[in-house]
Amino acid sequence: MTFRLKLTHFHNSAHVLVPDLRANTINTRFREEFPEIMESPPVLRWQDTDGDWIEIQPDDKDFETIIKELVMLKGIAHIQSGDIDGVYEPIRLSSLMTRYEKVMNTFDHLSRNVVKLPPISNILIVTKPDPKLYKLTKELSVYLLATFPAVTIYVDKNLQDRTSFKYNEMIAENPSWTDRLQFWTTLDCDKYARQIHLVVTMGGDGTVLYTASMFQHQVPPIVAFHLGSLGFLTNFSFDSFKPTMTNILKGEGMNINIRMRLQCSVYKYREPATYSTNIQKLVRDVASDSEDDEAFEALKEQVEFERRTEIKRKVKEMDSKMGSEVADLGVCHDYGQNLITRVPKPRLEEFMTPTDSWQVLNEVTVDRGSNAGMLQLELFVDGNHVTTILADGLVIATATGSTAYSLSIGGSLIHPDKNSIIISPIAPHSLTARPMIIPGTKHLRICVPSASRTTAWASFDGRYRQELARGDSIMITASKYPAVTICRRDQSTDWFTGLTQVLNWNSRVMQKPLGSHL
Repeated sequence: MTFRLKLTHFHNSAHVLVPDLRANTINTRFREEFPEIMESPPVLRWQDTDGDWIEIQPDDKDFETIIKELVMLKGIAHIQSGDIDGVYEPIRLSSLMTRYEKVMNTFDHLSRNVVKLPPISNILIVTKPDPKLYKLTKELSVYLLATFPAVTIYVDKNLQDRTSFKYNEMIAENPSWTDRLQFWTTLDCDKYARQIHLVVTMGGDGTVLYTASMFQHQVPPIVAFHLGSLGFLTNFSFDSFKPTMTNILKGEGMNINIRMRLQCSVYKYREPATYSTNIQKLVRDVASDSEDDEAFEALKEQVEFERRTEIKRKVKEMDSKMGSEVADLGVCHDYGQNLITRVPKPRLEEFMTPTDSWQVLNEVTVDRGSNAGMLQLELFVDGNHVTTILADGLVIATATGSTAYSLSIGGSLIHPDKNSIIISPIAPHSLTARPMIIPGTKHLRICVPSASRTTAWASFDGRYRQELARGDSIMITASKYPAVTICRRDQSTDWFTGLTQVLNWNSRVMQKPLGSHL
Protein backbone atom coordinates (compact mmCIF):
# COMPACT_ATOMS: atom_id res chain seq x y z
CA MET A 1 0.00 0.00 0.00
CA THR A 2 1.24 3.47 -0.84
CA PHE A 3 0.27 6.89 0.45
CA ARG A 4 0.11 10.17 -1.42
CA LEU A 5 1.88 13.27 -0.09
CA LYS A 6 2.26 16.83 -1.31
CA LEU A 7 5.73 18.14 -0.43
CA THR A 8 6.43 21.88 -0.50
CA HIS A 9 9.77 23.63 -0.06
CA PHE A 10 9.72 27.41 -0.51
CA HIS A 11 7.76 27.86 -3.78
CA ASN A 12 8.48 24.36 -5.11
CA SER A 13 5.97 21.54 -4.69
CA ALA A 14 5.90 17.87 -5.64
CA HIS A 15 3.40 15.01 -5.31
CA VAL A 16 5.00 11.74 -4.24
CA LEU A 17 4.05 8.24 -3.09
CA VAL A 18 5.56 6.69 0.04
CA PRO A 19 5.30 3.10 1.33
CA ASP A 20 4.52 4.17 4.90
CA LEU A 21 3.85 7.31 6.96
CA ARG A 22 6.57 7.11 9.55
CA ALA A 23 8.34 10.38 10.39
CA ASN A 24 11.73 9.06 9.22
CA THR A 25 10.29 7.91 5.89
CA ILE A 26 8.70 11.30 5.22
CA ASN A 27 11.89 13.10 6.22
CA THR A 28 14.04 10.95 3.92
CA ARG A 29 11.63 11.34 0.99
CA PHE A 30 11.56 15.12 1.48
CA ARG A 31 15.36 15.34 1.36
CA GLU A 32 15.46 13.18 -1.76
CA GLU A 33 12.97 15.48 -3.48
CA PHE A 34 14.70 18.69 -2.35
CA PRO A 35 18.44 17.94 -1.99
CA GLU A 36 19.26 21.64 -1.62
CA ILE A 37 18.02 21.57 1.99
CA MET A 38 21.09 22.07 4.17
CA GLU A 39 19.60 21.31 7.59
CA SER A 40 19.86 17.76 8.82
CA PRO A 41 17.16 16.84 9.44
CA PRO A 42 14.94 19.61 7.99
CA VAL A 43 12.10 21.12 10.02
CA LEU A 44 8.88 19.71 8.59
CA ARG A 45 5.24 20.48 9.35
CA TRP A 46 1.99 18.79 8.33
CA GLN A 47 -1.37 20.47 7.83
CA ASP A 48 -4.33 19.22 9.86
CA THR A 49 -8.01 19.39 8.91
CA ASP A 50 -8.34 22.88 10.47
CA GLY A 51 -5.59 24.29 8.28
CA ASP A 52 -3.10 24.56 11.14
CA TRP A 53 0.52 23.53 10.67
CA ILE A 54 2.00 21.12 13.24
CA GLU A 55 5.69 20.29 13.48
CA ILE A 56 6.65 16.66 12.91
CA GLN A 57 8.42 15.24 15.94
CA PRO A 58 10.52 12.10 15.20
CA ASP A 59 9.77 10.66 18.66
CA ASP A 60 5.98 11.13 18.36
CA LYS A 61 4.58 7.61 18.67
CA ASP A 62 1.07 8.65 17.57
CA PHE A 63 2.16 10.57 14.47
CA GLU A 64 1.89 7.67 12.02
CA THR A 65 -1.64 6.82 13.17
CA ILE A 66 -2.82 10.44 13.02
CA ILE A 67 -1.35 11.19 9.60
CA LYS A 68 -2.73 7.89 8.24
CA GLU A 69 -6.25 8.85 9.32
CA LEU A 70 -5.79 12.20 7.57
CA VAL A 71 -4.66 10.55 4.31
CA MET A 72 -7.53 8.08 4.42
CA LEU A 73 -9.95 10.99 4.96
CA LYS A 74 -8.62 13.48 2.40
CA GLY A 75 -6.60 11.20 0.13
CA ILE A 76 -3.44 13.25 0.58
CA ALA A 77 -1.35 14.90 3.30
CA HIS A 78 0.47 18.20 2.83
CA ILE A 79 4.03 18.46 4.24
CA GLN A 80 6.04 21.68 4.18
CA SER A 81 9.50 22.75 5.22
CA GLY A 82 9.57 25.61 7.73
CA ASP A 83 11.63 27.63 10.16
CA ILE A 84 11.07 29.09 13.62
CA ASP A 85 8.49 31.50 12.17
CA GLY A 86 6.41 28.88 10.41
CA VAL A 87 5.96 27.53 6.91
CA TYR A 88 7.12 29.28 3.79
CA GLU A 89 3.93 28.99 1.75
CA PRO A 90 1.22 31.59 2.46
CA ILE A 91 -1.80 30.26 4.32
CA ARG A 92 -5.43 30.85 3.44
CA LEU A 93 -7.15 33.94 4.85
CA SER A 94 -9.88 31.81 6.43
CA SER A 95 -7.25 29.71 8.21
CA LEU A 96 -5.52 32.84 9.43
CA MET A 97 -8.73 34.30 10.83
CA THR A 98 -9.62 31.00 12.52
CA ARG A 99 -6.17 30.87 14.10
CA TYR A 100 -6.48 34.50 15.24
CA GLU A 101 -9.80 33.73 16.93
CA LYS A 102 -8.27 30.75 18.72
CA VAL A 103 -5.32 32.81 19.90
CA MET A 104 -7.54 35.59 21.25
CA ASN A 105 -9.79 33.14 23.09
CA THR A 106 -6.80 31.33 24.52
CA PHE A 107 -5.16 34.56 25.65
CA ASP A 108 -8.36 35.83 27.26
CA HIS A 109 -8.78 32.53 29.08
CA LEU A 110 -5.13 32.56 30.14
CA SER A 111 -5.35 36.04 31.67
CA ARG A 112 -8.40 35.04 33.72
CA ASN A 113 -7.16 31.63 34.82
CA VAL A 114 -6.66 30.80 38.47
CA VAL A 115 -3.41 28.83 38.62
CA LYS A 116 -2.47 26.07 41.01
CA LEU A 117 1.28 25.84 41.54
CA PRO A 118 3.00 22.45 41.68
CA PRO A 119 4.07 21.10 45.11
CA ILE A 120 6.59 23.45 46.72
CA SER A 121 9.50 22.03 48.69
CA ASN A 122 12.39 24.45 48.00
CA ILE A 123 11.92 28.17 48.72
CA LEU A 124 14.52 30.85 47.97
CA ILE A 125 14.36 34.06 50.03
CA VAL A 126 15.98 37.18 48.52
CA THR A 127 16.39 40.00 51.03
CA LYS A 128 17.28 43.60 50.29
CA PRO A 129 20.74 44.32 51.82
CA ASP A 130 19.30 46.25 54.74
CA PRO A 131 20.12 45.18 58.34
CA LYS A 132 16.58 46.10 59.38
CA LEU A 133 15.20 43.34 57.13
CA TYR A 134 17.44 40.53 58.37
CA LYS A 135 15.32 40.08 61.49
CA LEU A 136 12.19 39.85 59.33
CA THR A 137 13.92 37.26 57.15
CA LYS A 138 14.55 35.19 60.24
CA GLU A 139 10.91 35.53 61.27
CA LEU A 140 9.72 34.31 57.89
CA SER A 141 12.23 31.45 57.83
CA VAL A 142 11.29 30.23 61.31
CA TYR A 143 7.58 30.27 60.46
CA LEU A 144 8.07 28.28 57.25
CA LEU A 145 10.40 25.74 58.84
CA ALA A 146 8.12 25.22 61.85
CA THR A 147 4.82 25.11 59.94
CA PHE A 148 5.79 23.14 56.83
CA PRO A 149 8.09 20.19 57.69
CA ALA A 150 8.65 19.25 54.04
CA VAL A 151 10.00 22.67 53.03
CA THR A 152 13.68 23.60 52.65
CA ILE A 153 14.59 27.29 52.93
CA TYR A 154 17.49 28.99 51.11
CA VAL A 155 18.62 32.40 52.36
CA ASP A 156 21.46 34.71 51.34
CA LYS A 157 24.92 33.44 52.29
CA ASN A 158 25.71 36.88 53.73
CA LEU A 159 23.11 36.34 56.47
CA GLN A 160 24.84 33.32 57.94
CA ASP A 161 27.15 35.38 60.15
CA ARG A 162 24.78 38.29 60.81
CA THR A 163 23.93 38.73 64.49
CA SER A 164 20.41 39.88 63.63
CA PHE A 165 19.72 36.63 61.76
CA LYS A 166 21.08 34.44 64.60
CA TYR A 167 21.66 31.32 62.54
CA ASN A 168 23.63 29.45 65.21
CA GLU A 169 20.94 30.05 67.82
CA MET A 170 18.24 28.79 65.45
CA ILE A 171 20.16 25.57 64.76
CA ALA A 172 20.99 25.08 68.46
CA GLU A 173 17.30 25.27 69.37
CA ASN A 174 16.22 23.14 66.41
CA PRO A 175 18.99 20.71 65.34
CA SER A 176 16.66 19.11 62.76
CA TRP A 177 16.72 22.34 60.75
CA THR A 178 20.39 21.93 59.86
CA ASP A 179 19.61 20.33 56.49
CA ARG A 180 16.46 22.37 55.88
CA LEU A 181 18.04 25.82 56.26
CA GLN A 182 20.52 26.32 53.44
CA PHE A 183 22.37 29.32 51.97
CA TRP A 184 22.59 30.51 48.40
CA THR A 185 24.97 32.62 46.31
CA THR A 186 24.30 34.33 43.00
CA LEU A 187 26.37 31.68 41.22
CA ASP A 188 24.08 28.90 42.46
CA CYS A 189 20.71 30.41 41.54
CA ASP A 190 20.75 30.14 37.76
CA LYS A 191 22.55 26.80 37.89
CA TYR A 192 19.97 25.19 40.18
CA ALA A 193 16.93 27.20 39.06
CA ARG A 194 14.84 24.09 38.33
CA GLN A 195 15.27 22.92 41.91
CA ILE A 196 13.79 26.16 43.30
CA HIS A 197 9.97 26.04 43.34
CA LEU A 198 9.23 29.51 44.76
CA VAL A 199 11.11 32.77 45.35
CA VAL A 200 10.16 35.20 48.13
CA THR A 201 11.52 38.75 47.82
CA MET A 202 11.73 41.12 50.78
CA GLY A 203 12.38 44.67 49.62
CA GLY A 204 11.17 46.95 46.85
CA ASP A 205 10.94 46.87 43.08
CA GLY A 206 14.73 46.81 42.80
CA THR A 207 14.81 43.55 44.76
CA VAL A 208 12.37 41.99 42.29
CA LEU A 209 14.50 43.15 39.34
CA TYR A 210 17.63 41.82 41.02
CA THR A 211 15.91 38.48 41.63
CA ALA A 212 14.84 38.20 37.98
CA SER A 213 18.41 38.96 36.85
CA MET A 214 19.72 36.13 39.03
CA PHE A 215 17.87 33.68 36.80
CA GLN A 216 19.07 34.09 33.23
CA HIS A 217 16.99 31.13 32.15
CA GLN A 218 13.83 29.81 33.78
CA VAL A 219 12.51 32.01 36.61
CA PRO A 220 10.60 30.38 39.50
CA PRO A 221 7.32 32.06 40.58
CA ILE A 222 7.99 35.19 42.66
CA VAL A 223 5.93 36.39 45.63
CA ALA A 224 7.05 39.93 46.51
CA PHE A 225 6.57 41.52 49.95
CA HIS A 226 6.59 45.30 50.09
CA LEU A 227 9.52 46.38 52.25
CA GLY A 228 11.10 49.00 50.00
CA SER A 229 10.47 52.50 48.67
CA LEU A 230 7.89 52.42 45.86
CA GLY A 231 6.53 48.90 45.69
CA PHE A 232 4.90 48.88 42.26
CA LEU A 233 5.92 45.24 41.75
CA THR A 234 5.60 44.26 45.42
CA ASN A 235 1.93 43.62 46.01
CA PHE A 236 1.96 41.86 49.38
CA SER A 237 2.23 43.42 52.82
CA PHE A 238 4.65 41.64 55.14
CA ASP A 239 2.17 42.02 58.00
CA SER A 240 0.08 39.31 56.34
CA PHE A 241 2.92 36.98 55.35
CA LYS A 242 1.54 34.03 57.34
CA PRO A 243 -1.82 33.68 55.55
CA THR A 244 -0.19 34.58 52.23
CA MET A 245 2.47 31.87 52.44
CA THR A 246 -0.02 29.39 53.87
CA ASN A 247 -2.38 29.82 50.89
CA ILE A 248 0.47 29.42 48.43
CA LEU A 249 2.04 26.37 50.08
CA LYS A 250 -1.31 24.64 50.59
CA GLY A 251 -1.88 24.79 46.86
CA GLU A 252 -4.69 27.31 46.81
CA GLY A 253 -5.45 28.70 43.36
CA MET A 254 -4.14 32.18 42.55
CA ASN A 255 -3.72 34.64 39.73
CA ILE A 256 -0.30 35.20 38.23
CA ASN A 257 1.36 37.73 35.94
CA ILE A 258 3.46 36.28 33.13
CA ARG A 259 5.78 39.22 32.53
CA MET A 260 7.65 39.29 29.25
CA ARG A 261 11.42 39.72 29.43
CA LEU A 262 13.80 40.84 26.70
CA GLN A 263 16.69 38.78 25.39
CA CYS A 264 19.52 41.30 24.84
CA SER A 265 22.70 40.26 23.05
CA VAL A 266 25.68 42.61 22.70
CA TYR A 267 27.84 42.31 19.59
CA LYS A 268 31.25 43.94 19.82
CA TYR A 269 33.17 44.98 16.75
CA ARG A 270 36.71 43.59 16.74
CA GLU A 271 39.47 44.76 14.45
CA PRO A 272 40.90 41.84 12.46
CA ALA A 273 44.60 41.06 12.57
CA THR A 274 45.11 42.02 8.91
CA TYR A 275 43.60 45.44 9.54
CA SER A 276 45.89 46.08 12.52
CA THR A 277 48.92 44.91 10.53
CA ASN A 278 48.16 47.33 7.70
CA ILE A 279 47.87 50.24 10.13
CA GLN A 280 51.18 49.35 11.79
CA LYS A 281 52.88 49.27 8.39
CA LEU A 282 51.45 52.69 7.46
CA VAL A 283 52.56 54.14 10.78
CA ARG A 284 56.10 52.85 10.30
CA ASP A 285 56.26 54.28 6.78
CA VAL A 286 55.15 57.76 7.87
CA ALA A 287 57.19 57.72 11.07
CA SER A 288 60.35 57.59 8.98
CA ASP A 289 59.56 61.09 7.71
CA SER A 290 57.72 62.96 10.48
CA GLU A 291 57.90 66.28 8.60
CA ASP A 292 55.85 65.01 5.68
CA ASP A 293 52.44 66.56 6.47
CA GLU A 294 50.80 65.29 3.31
CA ALA A 295 51.85 61.74 4.07
CA PHE A 296 50.55 62.09 7.60
CA GLU A 297 47.17 63.33 6.35
CA ALA A 298 47.08 60.47 3.87
CA LEU A 299 47.73 58.07 6.73
CA LYS A 300 44.82 59.47 8.69
CA GLU A 301 42.48 59.14 5.73
CA GLN A 302 43.66 55.61 5.00
CA VAL A 303 43.24 54.51 8.60
CA GLU A 304 39.74 56.01 8.78
CA PHE A 305 38.75 54.44 5.46
CA GLU A 306 39.93 50.98 6.48
CA ARG A 307 38.29 51.31 9.87
CA ARG A 308 34.89 52.18 8.43
CA THR A 309 35.15 49.56 5.69
CA GLU A 310 35.86 46.80 8.19
CA ILE A 311 33.09 47.92 10.54
CA LYS A 312 30.62 47.83 7.66
CA ARG A 313 31.71 44.33 6.71
CA LYS A 314 31.33 43.09 10.27
CA VAL A 315 28.00 44.76 10.90
CA LYS A 316 26.68 43.36 7.62
CA GLU A 317 27.02 39.88 9.13
CA MET A 318 24.71 40.79 12.00
CA ASP A 319 21.03 40.17 11.64
CA SER A 320 18.01 41.02 13.69
CA LYS A 321 16.28 37.70 13.02
CA MET A 322 19.01 35.23 13.91
CA GLY A 323 20.44 35.27 10.40
CA SER A 324 17.46 35.23 8.05
CA GLU A 325 17.36 38.69 6.46
CA VAL A 326 19.46 41.86 5.86
CA ALA A 327 22.00 41.53 3.10
CA ASP A 328 23.16 45.16 3.00
CA LEU A 329 23.43 47.32 6.11
CA GLY A 330 25.27 50.22 4.51
CA VAL A 331 22.39 52.36 5.76
CA CYS A 332 23.90 51.92 9.21
CA HIS A 333 26.85 53.96 8.12
CA ASP A 334 27.65 56.56 5.49
CA TYR A 335 25.44 56.02 2.48
CA GLY A 336 22.03 57.15 3.67
CA GLN A 337 18.89 55.21 2.86
CA ASN A 338 20.43 52.31 0.97
CA LEU A 339 18.18 49.51 -0.20
CA ILE A 340 18.00 46.60 2.24
CA THR A 341 17.47 43.34 0.39
CA ARG A 342 16.20 40.13 1.88
CA VAL A 343 18.12 36.92 1.36
CA PRO A 344 17.71 33.28 2.43
CA LYS A 345 19.24 32.06 5.65
CA PRO A 346 23.03 32.53 5.39
CA ARG A 347 25.68 29.99 6.23
CA LEU A 348 26.29 29.30 9.88
CA GLU A 349 29.88 30.52 9.65
CA GLU A 350 28.54 34.02 8.93
CA PHE A 351 27.06 34.30 12.42
CA MET A 352 28.75 36.43 15.01
CA THR A 353 28.96 35.36 18.63
CA PRO A 354 27.64 37.89 21.17
CA THR A 355 30.06 39.00 23.85
CA ASP A 356 27.29 39.28 26.44
CA SER A 357 23.67 38.22 26.67
CA TRP A 358 21.14 39.24 29.33
CA GLN A 359 17.48 38.67 30.20
CA VAL A 360 15.87 42.03 30.99
CA LEU A 361 12.59 42.57 32.85
CA ASN A 362 12.34 46.39 32.81
CA GLU A 363 14.35 48.06 30.08
CA VAL A 364 17.50 48.40 28.02
CA THR A 365 18.99 51.89 28.18
CA VAL A 366 21.48 53.23 25.65
CA ASP A 367 22.78 56.70 26.54
CA ARG A 368 25.70 59.04 25.82
CA GLY A 369 27.34 58.49 29.21
CA SER A 370 29.97 61.10 30.00
CA ASN A 371 30.12 62.33 26.39
CA ALA A 372 29.10 65.97 26.07
CA GLY A 373 27.84 65.60 22.52
CA MET A 374 24.64 64.19 21.13
CA LEU A 375 24.39 60.44 20.51
CA GLN A 376 23.71 58.94 17.08
CA LEU A 377 22.02 55.54 16.89
CA GLU A 378 20.53 53.46 14.08
CA LEU A 379 17.33 51.54 14.87
CA PHE A 380 16.34 48.41 12.93
CA VAL A 381 13.08 46.47 13.38
CA ASP A 382 12.87 43.01 11.77
CA GLY A 383 15.91 43.85 9.68
CA ASN A 384 14.40 47.04 8.28
CA HIS A 385 16.00 50.37 9.00
CA VAL A 386 13.43 52.46 10.90
CA THR A 387 15.25 55.68 11.71
CA THR A 388 18.44 57.41 12.72
CA ILE A 389 18.10 58.68 16.28
CA LEU A 390 19.89 61.84 17.40
CA ALA A 391 19.28 62.18 21.13
CA ASP A 392 20.78 61.73 24.57
CA GLY A 393 19.84 58.07 24.36
CA LEU A 394 17.15 55.47 23.84
CA VAL A 395 15.08 53.30 26.19
CA ILE A 396 13.65 49.96 25.03
CA ALA A 397 11.18 48.85 27.71
CA THR A 398 8.75 46.02 28.34
CA ALA A 399 5.20 46.50 29.63
CA THR A 400 6.57 45.94 33.13
CA GLY A 401 9.21 48.63 32.57
CA SER A 402 6.70 51.09 31.11
CA THR A 403 6.09 52.46 34.62
CA ALA A 404 9.81 53.02 35.25
CA TYR A 405 12.44 54.96 33.26
CA SER A 406 10.30 54.92 30.12
CA LEU A 407 7.47 56.70 31.91
CA SER A 408 9.78 59.43 33.24
CA ILE A 409 10.81 60.39 29.67
CA GLY A 410 7.24 60.54 28.37
CA GLY A 411 6.48 56.91 27.50
CA SER A 412 3.00 55.42 27.71
CA LEU A 413 1.70 53.10 30.42
CA ILE A 414 1.27 49.50 29.23
CA HIS A 415 -0.70 46.81 31.05
CA PRO A 416 1.63 43.93 32.07
CA ASP A 417 -0.59 41.40 30.25
CA LYS A 418 0.34 43.11 26.98
CA ASN A 419 3.44 41.62 25.35
CA SER A 420 4.63 44.89 23.87
CA ILE A 421 7.85 46.86 23.57
CA ILE A 422 7.93 50.63 23.95
CA ILE A 423 10.73 52.62 22.30
CA SER A 424 11.30 55.99 23.99
CA PRO A 425 14.03 58.45 22.91
CA ILE A 426 15.78 60.43 25.66
CA ALA A 427 15.76 64.19 24.89
CA PRO A 428 15.57 63.70 21.10
CA HIS A 429 16.85 66.40 18.77
CA SER A 430 13.68 66.10 16.69
CA LEU A 431 10.39 67.19 18.25
CA THR A 432 8.54 64.50 16.26
CA ALA A 433 10.53 61.65 17.83
CA ARG A 434 7.73 60.39 20.06
CA PRO A 435 7.61 57.14 22.04
CA MET A 436 6.45 54.19 19.95
CA ILE A 437 4.77 50.92 21.02
CA ILE A 438 5.39 47.83 18.87
CA PRO A 439 4.48 44.14 19.28
CA GLY A 440 6.74 42.09 21.51
CA THR A 441 7.34 39.61 18.69
CA LYS A 442 9.44 42.14 16.74
CA HIS A 443 13.22 41.87 16.54
CA LEU A 444 15.14 45.06 17.23
CA ARG A 445 18.74 46.05 16.70
CA ILE A 446 20.40 49.22 17.95
CA CYS A 447 23.63 50.07 16.18
CA VAL A 448 26.30 52.69 16.87
CA PRO A 449 27.32 53.66 13.31
CA SER A 450 30.92 54.01 12.25
CA ALA A 451 30.32 57.69 11.46
CA SER A 452 29.10 58.48 14.98
CA ARG A 453 30.98 61.30 16.72
CA THR A 454 30.75 59.60 20.11
CA THR A 455 30.47 56.16 21.64
CA ALA A 456 27.43 55.00 23.63
CA TRP A 457 26.83 53.30 26.98
CA ALA A 458 24.31 50.54 27.61
CA SER A 459 22.77 49.16 30.79
CA PHE A 460 20.30 46.31 31.32
CA ASP A 461 17.79 46.81 34.12
CA GLY A 462 20.30 49.31 35.54
CA ARG A 463 23.05 46.67 35.67
CA TYR A 464 25.95 45.32 33.57
CA ARG A 465 26.80 48.81 32.26
CA GLN A 466 29.25 48.77 29.36
CA GLU A 467 30.50 50.98 26.53
CA LEU A 468 29.38 50.50 22.94
CA ALA A 469 32.04 51.55 20.46
CA ARG A 470 31.50 52.39 16.78
CA GLY A 471 30.23 49.31 14.99
CA ASP A 472 28.81 47.68 18.14
CA SER A 473 25.20 46.53 18.22
CA ILE A 474 22.55 45.24 20.62
CA MET A 475 20.06 42.62 19.41
CA ILE A 476 16.76 42.72 21.33
CA THR A 477 14.11 40.02 21.05
CA ALA A 478 11.36 38.63 23.27
CA SER A 479 12.82 36.15 25.74
CA LYS A 480 11.45 32.64 26.01
CA TYR A 481 12.01 32.86 29.78
CA PRO A 482 9.36 35.20 31.25
CA ALA A 483 9.18 36.26 34.89
CA VAL A 484 6.15 34.90 36.75
CA THR A 485 4.89 37.00 39.68
CA ILE A 486 2.02 36.04 41.98
CA CYS A 487 -0.85 38.51 42.17
CA ARG A 488 -2.44 39.71 45.36
CA ARG A 489 -5.88 39.85 43.73
CA ASP A 490 -5.65 39.68 39.93
CA GLN A 491 -3.55 41.19 37.15
CA SER A 492 -5.66 44.26 36.44
CA THR A 493 -6.65 45.07 40.03
CA ASP A 494 -3.05 44.97 41.23
CA TRP A 495 -1.82 47.08 38.32
CA PHE A 496 -4.46 49.82 38.55
CA THR A 497 -4.08 49.89 42.34
CA GLY A 498 -0.37 50.49 41.85
CA LEU A 499 -1.06 53.31 39.42
CA THR A 500 -3.33 55.16 41.82
CA GLN A 501 -1.58 54.43 45.13
CA VAL A 502 2.09 54.34 44.12
CA LEU A 503 2.26 56.69 41.12
CA ASN A 504 -0.74 58.86 42.08
CA TRP A 505 -1.89 58.54 38.49
CA ASN A 506 -4.44 61.22 37.54
CA SER A 507 -4.66 62.35 41.15
CA ARG A 508 -5.87 65.95 41.61
CA VAL A 509 -8.14 68.09 43.72
CA MET A 510 -11.70 67.75 42.45
CA GLN A 511 -13.64 70.77 41.26
CA LYS A 512 -16.12 72.25 43.64
CA PRO A 513 -19.77 72.08 42.58
CA LEU A 514 -21.39 75.14 41.08
CA GLY A 515 -22.78 77.48 43.74
CA SER A 516 -20.49 76.16 46.47
CA HIS A 517 -19.01 79.66 46.88
CA LEU A 518 -22.40 81.09 47.77
